[in-house]
Amino acid sequence: MFFTKFDPLTSAYVTEKVAAVGAAAGDSCGCLKGMRFSVQLEGEFAPKELKYFICDKKKLTVEWDGQSYDAPYAAISLGEVTILTHTIPGTDKGWHLVIDRRTWACTAFETWFGITVPVGLDLFGMKKEPDYYRDIPREIQRQYYFGWIDKGDNEKPMLMTHTNRIEGRGLHWKFDTGYEILTFNPSITCTTFTELGTEKGNITMTNPADYIRIDDEYYLYARWEVEYSGKMWIEVMNFFEMEAIGVELGFEEDNSLTYRLHRAQLDVTGDAAHLESITSFGNKEAPMPSLTKTKGGRYAYRPMDIDVPMTKEEAHQHAAEVQNILNVGGRNIMESGNNLPPCYDLVGKKFKIWPDNEKYAQAPWSGEKGKAWEYQIISEDKLKWRCGGRLWHEEKYICFQPDKHLYFFSHIMTGDPDYSCVSQVIDLDNALTTTVKCGIGNWHSEWESGANVAFGTLEYANLKAPFARRHQFTDELVGHCFAWAYSETMNSIHVYSSPESYSWTIFQGNNSGGATWSSPCFYIKLRPGVYLFQWVEENCNGSQGLVIMNRKIQHDGGFFYGVSHNGLMLNITGAYMRELGKFDIQKYFE
Repeated sequence: MFFTKFDPLTSAYVTEKVAAVGAAAGDSCGCLKGMRFSVQLEGEFAPKELKYFICDKKKLTVEWDGQSYDAPYAAISLGEVTILTHTIPGTDKGWHLVIDRRTWACTAFETWFGITVPVGLDLFGMKKEPDYYRDIPREIQRQYYFGWIDKGDNEKPMLMTHTNRIEGRGLHWKFDTGYEILTFNPSITCTTFTELGTEKGNITMTNPADYIRIDDEYYLYARWEVEYSGKMWIEVMNFFEMEAIGVELGFEEDNSLTYRLHRAQLDVTGDAAHLESITSFGNKEAPMPSLTKTKGGRYAYRPMDIDVPMTKEEAHQHAAEVQNILNVGGRNIMESGNNLPPCYDLVGKKFKIWPDNEKYAQAPWSGEKGKAWEYQIISEDKLKWRCGGRLWHEEKYICFQPDKHLYFFSHIMTGDPDYSCVSQVIDLDNALTTTVKCGIGNWHSEWESGANVAFGTLEYANLKAPFARRHQFTDELVGHCFAWAYSETMNSIHVYSSPESYSWTIFQGNNSGGATWSSPCFYIKLRPGVYLFQWVEENCNGSQGLVIMNRKIQHDGGFFYGVSHNGLMLNITGAYMRELGKFDIQKYFE
C-alpha cells in the first residue's frame, strides 16, 4: 500500500517548519474572543495546568504547566461546537480543543512530532528483540484527554466519551478545499478511506482513528496518517445537518507543511452491522491489548517493520531453503479450521486448459495451436502438468469444489526460476477456466508476490467451449461488507471499498473491530453469486490470497502463497461468511 515513499525528514527540519507555521489557514471565527478559562483535563498524562486568555480573533495566551506562551490561533465552529487549534511557538507541539459551548465539555488533543519504532519483530511474538530502531520525525503523535472548560462560574458537566456508535458507518465527504473521499469505519481503533478523483484514487488506505461521542447529534472523529504522510485530521461531524468541520496538520509528499481549517458536506453511504453485544456502547477505552500505556500509545500497524523487505536474491534463497507446500495445519497468519473439504472428483481425469492470451496470440483460425496447460490428475494429492508441450512435472496439489461442478486447485511449478505457483479454476458445466500464475516479484517489489490472470476454455471429453463467453472481472462486490470466521480464534471483516482495493479488520475479544489493514485486489465473476477474489498484501507480508467465495453457501476456500524470511509458502485457507451490510458507493466510481 505504500506507493508514495514519504521522506521521514529530520527532527530539526520538522521543528523549524512547525515552529514557523503560525495559525491554521482558513476562515477563523471569533466566538471565543475575550474569554478566560482553565481547561480541566483527566487522565494519567493530563497537564497540571492549562489556562487560556483568548485575546482577540487571532491571538491567545496559554499557560501550560508553568510556562506562558503568546500564540496565533484559529477556531472554527459547527453550531455550538468549536475547534480551537494552535501550536506552541518555537516547538513542534500543539493543542487542539474540541469544545461543546452548550455544556463546556471538552476533548483536548495534545500533539507533537516524531516517533522511534522497532524493526524486525514478528506477529507471532517468537522474536523478542528488534534488529534495530528507526526514526520517523514527520509523523504526528497525540494524546487526548476528556475534560471541561472551567470559566470560574460553571460546574463540571457530563464529559464526552469513547464510542462505538460510528462503528460500521460509511461516509462520503466533499470538502470545501475540493478534496473528496469515502471513509469506512469497520473498527473502533482504525478507519479506512478511499480518495476520489485523484491520481492514486480507488486505493483504500488505513489509519488509526479515535471516535468520541459528544451527543447523538455531534461526534468527534480523528484519524492519523501513520506510515503515510504522518499528518492528523480532527473532525467534528453533525448528523442532523450532515456537515463537518475540521483541522488538518502535517507534511505533504513534497515535505511542505499544511495547517488549515476546513468544512465538508457528508452523506451516509451505509451502515455495516457490528457484532458486539447490543448492550455494549463502546464508552470505555478500546480493549486492544497491543495499545501501549505510554503517552501517545495507540494502535499502529507497521508491516514493513515486521516483514522486512528483501532483495530478489534473498527471497530466492529463502524459497530454496525452506518450502511449506500444502501442508494442512502449516503455520499461517490466516490458518483456518473452516476450510472447504478436499475434493477428489478430478482424480483419473486428463484435460487441457487453453488461456485466451496464449491461444489467440497464435492465430487459431489459421490452424496454429497456442500454449495449453495439460493436466493428468493421478491421485488425491498428486497431479502431472506441463505447459506448451514441454516436460511433464509431478506436483502435490489440493482441490476444492466451491460450487457444483466448479473446481479449484493450486500447485507449485517445479523448476520455475521465481518459484511460481499456478491456481486453476475449471468449470465443467460451462467449459470455462481462469488461470492465476503467481511468482516472486511484482511491478514494484523484488520479493513480494506478483500475479497474472488468464481467462480461457477447457478441453475435456465432449465438452464444447463457448466461443466468446468467459469468466470476467467484476465490480459486483464493491460496497459489500462480510465477516469471515476462519476459526474460533481468527476472524475478520472485509469491506470491499473500491473496484481495486479492500480492507480487512481483525476482531477483538469483545467482537469489536480492531486491527485493520488494506491492499489492492481484483474480483472475478465465475457464476451468479460465485466469485474469485485475489489480493496481495503489498508492502506488508507480500503474500497472495486467492479464494473462491460462494454467497449461496456463505463459505470460501482457497490458497495463500508467498515467500518470507521463513521460506516459501503455499497453504490453504477457508472461512464461513456472514453478510454485514452494503455501502452505496458504486456511483462514486462510475
